[in-house]
Amino acid sequence: MDEGEDQTFGKREEMSVGEAMQGEFRSDPFDLPFEEFCERAVVLREEFELEPEDIPAWECPVHKWALRHGAPCRKTVQRTEICPVCGSYMCPDCKNHAVEVISRITGYLQAVSGWNAGKRQELKDRHRYGGGALR
Repeated sequence: MDEGEDQTFGKREEMSVGEAMQGEFRSDPFDLPFEEFCERAVVLREEFELEPEDIPAWECPVHKWALRHGAPCRKTVQRTEICPVCGSYMCPDCKNHAVEVISRITGYLQAVSGWNAGKRQELKDRHRYGGGALR
């Protein structure tokens, strides 16, 4: 290795996004407010040149943030959110990724977890409108 070459580069590639976030700050990054934490996690994901689908939901730093802040809330909610870091579904209240999404297709209520990848992507691509848009 040359003297001018960065010795941390190889080690940094082996780290997960969560481990990199832990090393980026002097204080615990999980103590940051949610919005700031998400922004930094997205920047690190882009720095590592990862796509959202490259990060499993259980390794997502946002999911780990939620677990550190008291998730799961165990509530039934009408809508879920999409995680800005890993692209998984998450609870809009507690940000936990361990959610069960249920959708009504052709009259049946069904868990989305049993769907194939194409059908799940179709669900993510749908446009949702509020009740006021139908008037």
